[in-house]
Amino acid sequence: MQWTIFQKILFRALENNYKRWASLLLAIISSLVLMWSPGYARSLSGQFKISTFPCTDEANSFKKFHPLVTYLRHATGLNISLVFHDDLAGFERALKNGSLDFVIQDPYVYVKLADKYSNAHILQALTFDKETTHSGVIIVRKDSGLKRIMDLKGKTVMFGPKLSSPRWIAARHLFEKNGLLIDGDLLDYSNKGCCEDVAFNVFLNVVDAGVVCDHFLPEHGSRQQALGLDAGQLAVIATTDRVPTKIFSAGKYVRADNMVKMTGALMRLDFQNSEHRRIMENADLGGFRKASAQDLSQIREWVARMQVD
Repeated sequence: MQWTIFQKILFRALENNYKRWASLLLAIISSLVLMWSPGYARSLSGQFKISTFPCTDEANSFKKFHPLVTYLRHATGLNISLVFHDDLAGFERALKNGSLDFVIQDPYVYVKLADKYSNAHILQALTFDKETTHSGVIIVRKDSGLKRIMDLKGKTVMFGPKLSSPRWIAARHLFEKNGLLIDGDLLDYSNKGCCEDVAFNVFLNVVDAGVVCDHFLPEHGSRQQALGLDAGQLAVIATTDRVPTKIFSAGKYVRADNMVKMTGALMRLDFQNSEHRRIMENADLGGFRKASAQDLSQIREWVARMQVD
């Protein structure tokens, strides 16, 4: 039945002051719109997609977040699978068309696409110290002779993805504060890789310096040493301003009861539980807390202050 027919019936009902019938018709229309909306049928079937964005290395990202997704699947009873996106445009399309349900994302991404999410049940990740901010750090080899950020003039640097708050946005700001132009004063730079990739490239002398999250070296030294990287050979020469941690949110088409299941499961993660601790350490997460309107406002202010384009 076409929308114009609904309009005629509704207008006739209103003309005759049949408020009860008009309300019923509006309810029917709303139900039909919901049923025709992207993601509704998949939501009813219990099939859900979750993404961690940005993540440029699918293999490492799967290894990091698969235990968390497995936990969520059991804790919520929902059929959840982990998906990856190559760029912001594809990620935005997935949110818009309802093929992506839940996201653990960089705060910059959240602010940029805030209108694509449900405003309810938003969480902010915690660090292992239960903080809601963290930093990026610039690392070099200890035997490189590089001692301060100005020593990187004419050198090569590996940053994180251009959507990463600590490893690109705050890092770029740090360089500019110290009078170094990334596009003019560095010999070369790249935007790719997770912290593991960056650290390995610095350790192997592929690049002179790299930017990793502040918790990476102290918390993952033993793990990287098992893979052949001796974190003891690396040193931090500068630290960025503190930036907000990741945001968990749901797409607009996700039903409220399923949002509650997901947020409840994430907030029940407990570092005192050995299995939970393994999951959280694997994903570099210290837990989650509810994000208040003030928290989200402060994140938006931070993005505006950094003049992110």
